[in-house]
Amino acid sequence: MTDAYDLVAIGAGPAGESATELASFFGHRSAVIERARPGGTVTTTGGAPTKTLREAALYFSGLSEGDVYGVRISTPPEIATDIIRKRTGSVCDLLQKVTAENIAKNDVDYIEGSARIDKDGRVTVTAHDGSKRKLHAKVILIATGSRPFRPTNLSFDIPGVCDTDTIMDRGRVPKDIVIVGGGPVGVEFATICHALGAKVTLVDRGTRLMNMMDRELSDCMEELFRKWCVTIFFGSMPESIRAKGDGLEVKLSNEERLFPDTVLFAAGRVANTEGLGLETVGIALDSRGQILVDEKFRTSAEGIYAAGDVLGPTLASIAMEQGRVAICHAFGIPFEGIVDPCPVSAVYGMPEVSGAGLTEEQCRERGLDYEVGRANLALTPRGAIAGRGGLLKLIFLKGDRKLVGVHCICDLASEIVGIGQMVIRCGGTMNTIANMSMNTPTYSYAYKYAAFDGLRRLVSRESEAHV
Repeated sequence: MTDAYDLVAIGAGPAGESATELASFFGHRSAVIERARPGGTVTTTGGAPTKTLREAALYFSGLSEGDVYGVRISTPPEIATDIIRKRTGSVCDLLQKVTAENIAKNDVDYIEGSARIDKDGRVTVTAHDGSKRKLHAKVILIATGSRPFRPTNLSFDIPGVCDTDTIMDRGRVPKDIVIVGGGPVGVEFATICHALGAKVTLVDRGTRLMNMMDRELSDCMEELFRKWCVTIFFGSMPESIRAKGDGLEVKLSNEERLFPDTVLFAAGRVANTEGLGLETVGIALDSRGQILVDEKFRTSAEGIYAAGDVLGPTLASIAMEQGRVAICHAFGIPFEGIVDPCPVSAVYGMPEVSGAGLTEEQCRERGLDYEVGRANLALTPRGAIAGRGGLLKLIFLKGDRKLVGVHCICDLASEIVGIGQMVIRCGGTMNTIANMSMNTPTYSYAYKYAAFDGLRRLVSRESEAHV
């Protein structure tokens, strides 16, 4: 017996949830299939769990206030660990419950099990008890997400060798940890482990931290790491790991040998495309196993779309937009046509790093004539009161003063950047910001300082050019 749907989404993460809920709202019978838990990576091993871990680490370490008042009252790691794990678990449970309730509230059928697309275009769902169910859909959306990349030359069966899906199962705070990967996740865990008292070594094959962010902010984080005595090895990766006593011996490609008790791999993710039967319906993949789609998120198979991490690692917010856009095109829904052309990105470390629009490096690559305005958050009223510093950076074109990039490093960077992102999206200029009235004392008031700094630089250089 085959159940008929207008839309079947495989994967109940951000892309699958948002797509089915939108389709259902416009009257299309929809179902979402999930083999794990509602919400995908965001509610299970990444996203909310790691951000909860960050907040707990700030609280228990006293890191957030110790520098201001000179007194740091911290909870011993052996006491904090169990509390942190329980708190993280409760947040995951809550968000999974909320996701399931949202799906049900929007009249989307939630089906547990593993999905496979058959030659005839139907979807076979195998439940956890082995029973099978056939679904027929006018449109199929593949939104199965991704998992941490694991190098094949290294064994993850050795106690203490973890990826981001298993690090929380370690059961204790590492005393000495090697983190492989200098991207967002690696930086986040490096700051968390430092806050909880671990000795941290970070290893990355590249030449700088967070290479997707503006270089100036990347350099700020690297300088902070060195101040914290976080050891960084660029241009290297682990060649071998073996158990040694109660810990591990790690040999790096630069011949360095390290002896931590924990190794965390946070270097890349792999699309979950295996076992879906993609080859049976002719869905094309790239060399990394990611699904190829066109501008409407259509795959090479008729009636089948894809969104989220299966196209390449992305943010949950972008995956949600991709899912909605795909469904709008699939059913002709006149609601949402494109994914935000100015997406925001964030690294939830301590401090946070966030940005939207162009970086200075990208401006130079494109040959743009630009100027920069900066604000030191420590010198703003709110920053002085809180005793917290940071940098807000605005990049704008000299000709029309149009804002093209906003970048920030501070405790609330992911919140602050939203203002600049909106100005960019609406085609605003530095004058737009300079003429805005903002509450003070607030961190957002730093936009005024940065705007006036940039405009002063622009006028000063124009005056010099005429001398």
